Amino acid sequence: MKTALKTTGLSLGFPGKPYNTVLHNNVNLTVHSGELSCILGPNGAGKSTLIKTMAGFLKPLGGEVEIYEKSVEKLSNRDLSFILSVVLTDKVAVLHSKVKDIITMGRYPYTSRFARLKTKDYDQIRFAMEQVGISHMKDRLFHDLSDGEKQKVLIAKALAQDTPLIVLDEPTAFLDFPSKIEVMQILLQLTRTAGKTILLSTHDVELALQVADRIWLMDKGKKIVSGTPEDLVINDQMNHFFRKENIFFDAGTGTFRLSQKHRQKIGLEKDHPLSDWVKRALERVGFKVVEPSKNTSTVHMDKEKNILLISPEGEKKIFSSIELLLKDLK
Repeated sequence: MKTALKTTGLSLGFPGKPYNTVLHNNVNLTVHSGELSCILGPNGAGKSTLIKTMAGFLKPLGGEVEIYEKSVEKLSNRDLSFILSVVLTDKVAVLHSKVKDIITMGRYPYTSRFARLKTKDYDQIRFAMEQVGISHMKDRLFHDLSDGEKQKVLIAKALAQDTPLIVLDEPTAFLDFPSKIEVMQILLQLTRTAGKTILLSTHDVELALQVADRIWLMDKGKKIVSGTPEDLVINDQMNHFFRKENIFFDAGTGTFRLSQKHRQKIGLEKDHPLSDWVKRALERVGFKVVEPSKNTSTVHMDKEKNILLISPEGEKKIFSSIELLLKDLK
């Protein structure tokens, strides 16, 4: 598998006098070609600093960053523009420019000294808009767009630049949940259909678990850990990095949960595909959900989605909704 980006003994942070501010030391990470990799971590963990250091915007305090086996520090800006495109989290303030004009900027590395576009440039611009699904808004003003639409335009600009590697810092920041999902789906699709290699930082842990080929976990004072999402969950690394008081990562569901004191046990038969939603509701109101037994009441959902509550004595109650079940249990 070809290596797109690699760090060797990387030390990242900010230079200063008399001492440098070092965020992470001896970072050794690899991004494989054709994969979507996500950097996860809390605020202040150094995600943006790592992104900017790998993209050549910040100078490493030590070690090396290589893109396609070439040191970033030895590459000119023009050389970098042919192999790497970057989308940062900073909001772009552009007035009176149309969407197609913003995307056209991605072709500047390929234009002549007079910035003349050729047929190939126009084809790539159209391709970028089609891939991101924004062809219909090409004549709209950028500053009139929603945050989600603006983010799509910036991704299309990076795609128009036609680099094999795309790096994005918090591409889903400021977006509502449906827009977050849409943007992540677009990025995943670019790796699968356009052969792009994508590295991004994000706070959206549950989304990253669904789409990432590889995840990097970062936090202050901890060594950066890298692996497939499934391995990081199985090895309890997700819980190690994100667990806080009264909050834990549930490896069974791939979600973050609140730790609650359970007032009593209740059984649940999990033979229905929607039983997990009943389990969520029961745990939210303080029940500890266990395997059915003769000593506890048991909840069961039938094919018609009715909810049955069976007491240890065999008494049955039928409810048409979870809300009615919870009212009875209270």
